[in-house]
Amino acid sequence: MKKPFALLFLLHILSFGTAQTDSIPGEKPAPFQVQGYVKDLQTVSFSPQKGSLYTGNLLHNRLNFKYQFSTALSARLELRTRLFWGEQVRLTPGFAQLIDYESGLMDLSWTPIKKTALAGHAIIDRLSLNWQNKYWDITLGRQRINWGVTTAWNPNDLFNAFNFFDFDYEERPGSDALRVRYSRDGMSGFDLALSREKAAKSTTAAFLYKFNALGYDFQALGAWYQNNLALGGGWAGNIGNAGFKGEATWFQPYNKLTDTSGTLSLTLEGNYTFESSWYLGGAYLYTGRGHSRQGALAQLALQRLSAEMLMPFKHTVLIQVAKQLTPLFMANLSLIYCPGPDALIVFPVFSYSLNDNWDLNLVAQSFFIPVNKQLKNEGNSLILRIKWGF
Repeated sequence: MKKPFALLFLLHILSFGTAQTDSIPGEKPAPFQVQGYVKDLQTVSFSPQKGSLYTGNLLHNRLNFKYQFSTALSARLELRTRLFWGEQVRLTPGFAQLIDYESGLMDLSWTPIKKTALAGHAIIDRLSLNWQNKYWDITLGRQRINWGVTTAWNPNDLFNAFNFFDFDYEERPGSDALRVRYSRDGMSGFDLALSREKAAKSTTAAFLYKFNALGYDFQALGAWYQNNLALGGGWAGNIGNAGFKGEATWFQPYNKLTDTSGTLSLTLEGNYTFESSWYLGGAYLYTGRGHSRQGALAQLALQRLSAEMLMPFKHTVLIQVAKQLTPLFMANLSLIYCPGPDALIVFPVFSYSLNDNWDLNLVAQSFFIPVNKQLKNEGNSLILRIKWGF
């Protein structure tokens, strides 16, 4: 069971000898490239209840390997390794199962360490072969298929829906798929993808068409999505100087095409950047299968989501404010309100660039629910993250 971790550790050591294969400007790019990072996250979680304070520790490593066989053909392999320890692991029932999210056709995920207060997880979340020429781009294997248009929630992202609260997974999940893309001008074209997961009914075959009209970028999609037929689309453009985007997908069970059992996932998003460099954004998400149970707030960052269920609640509203305070210091505040359970989530992020390779982040997540018609703090997490990239 410890062999996968030993292999990943060996690859990490070897990467230091090959990470400097970047070519000199003007020369032919090096065929073998290695990039990655190491992060350390220290978490403190607490609630108003006495004795609720507990800590969590996470060491997060990523290694990205790419080999360029020719100008048209390349291969990619990317590894994600995480080691958790402390009270967060000990006090969370089934913690190792929660972080082991593998659902792909290839079993490339391991949890070799499952101790009372220690858990280790490793996954190969990219493993693909890519061929491309002037108009065509074909990829086979585990890859990221991003059909989303908006920022926070993506009903069009049938293959790789991600969790808005999982801020530490910038790359987002991958799918075991065959993807064929065609475009002549970069603004219009089609995208065809076929993915299969472990479960017999978890096949997704989808077609996406992109085009530009009236100053907007549009897309339309049709899919066999697991056990549903899906139809959807999205757009991105501007109203004056403000950005305006949206996505919607309708999911209808294939064996109930004539009844009302279908459901809609829809999001609208707008943003505006002031001359003073203040950023203001807002988004609304409608989840047809959502509910109003407050218990869904628990472990929100660890929940597995889908394009059909991007949040557990029927209605979600997001307001974001951001400011580049200095060239090195960025502040971002997200407020998420869910009218069903009347829940409020406060999500500030402060980012500071120490130098070209080192970054420091302070992140907070606070959850509030109504008690006797007043918002009461239900829980909080403070995360200090330091990242070294190479």
